[in-house]
Amino acid sequence: MISSFDPNTDTLPFPLTAEVVERGRERFNIYCSVCHGETGEGYGVVVHRGFTKPASFFEDRLRKAPLGYFYDVTTNGYRTMASYAIQIEPKDRWAIAAYIRTLQSSQAASTNNVPLTTKSGMR
Repeated sequence: MISSFDPNTDTLPFPLTAEVVERGRERFNIYCSVCHGETGEGYGVVVHRGFTKPASFFEDRLRKAPLGYFYDVTTNGYRTMASYAIQIEPKDRWAIAAYIRTLQSSQAASTNNVPLTTKSGMR
């Protein structure tokens, strides 16, 4: 069990694997997307029902935030967001943080990030 953490850390307390990112995506879509939307831009279903829009994960402030920040917010809540410490186990909170970073990276990518072998099949 992961019991303590540094909210300023930018590393996971375990190896990053495709399975960790996939688990983070699954947990994100269950717990976070209702407010943040599946893309992380802050347009979840509750926003369309009148709730306050949460911050987009693509804001500069959150792009620069360390992984520990996302773990901390998921654990303790932030502003109108409640704590998810009871609902989401610690390893899954870290997986969500890793997935958020993946979302952020995907939005900053360009075709220069695509391998040449893959580019040949792109239109």
